[in-house]
Amino acid sequence: MSKKPMFIPNPDGSDGYLLNLAGVLLMTGDVIFGDPAETTPTGRANALRMVERILQEAEKRGFKHTSTVWNLMRRNEPNRRLVNLAQKAMDLIPKDVQGRIMQEELSNARAGVSVTPPLLAIKHPGKHEPESNPRFLRPGPDGVDPRFMAAGQELKRIAEEEGEDAIHKPEHAHLYAKMIRFAPKDLRDQMDAKAKELNLFPEATHVGEDGQPVYSAQQLADKTGVSVEEIEQFIADSDIDPDDLYTGPVFPLQ
Repeated sequence: MSKKPMFIPNPDGSDGYLLNLAGVLLMTGDVIFGDPAETTPTGRANALRMVERILQEAEKRGFKHTSTVWNLMRRNEPNRRLVNLAQKAMDLIPKDVQGRIMQEELSNARAGVSVTPPLLAIKHPGKHEPESNPRFLRPGPDGVDPRFMAAGQELKRIAEEEGEDAIHKPEHAHLYAKMIRFAPKDLRDQMDAKAKELNLFPEATHVGEDGQPVYSAQQLADKTGVSVEEIEQFIADSDIDPDDLYTGPVFPLQ
């Protein structure tokens, strides 16, 4: 395996570094799975396409660790095994192909070209959730999605500036939804258990496609003692992300 450095100072003396293909793989993995505040959906899509292209070319030449690379990148933390696998993937790709990958993908990114994800999107669909699943978690170095912390900090700011009662206004309900959506799994499990203990949920009669309980406006109205119209008005006033409202098929519990 090559031991060439992935990042070298720019030889023209300017700021910045030159990256080989293994370095590009690591950098783009951080764009996909890192702090979403530090990039854009377009930037993540471009990075996703670059990673797919590199790993696809490596797979053609016998690379057997694609799923491992995705799993390690998803952790979004420094990892020697990931560095070694990135180098191994690059070593399998001829230099002329490496140059073509860089040139074509950077050109596509500058031109804003939309390219359908290639082979790996079909072979490893679970690793492409950042662009297809709005509930996908991007843990930071501390293992917590920064959007969870950001929503909590915003609620704290509102309470300090407007009083504790202000955080219960409908227009701030989307912040609670974000905290629940992006909370670490163990914390979500604790919140669900506490809600069940306090009997905050209606009795589940149906589940969605993912097997999770879903509740109708009528069930919520019956549980809270208000009308369906009030429930629907609250949802309309609360600026809750549409992704937090299930609209798919439902199935009765057996």
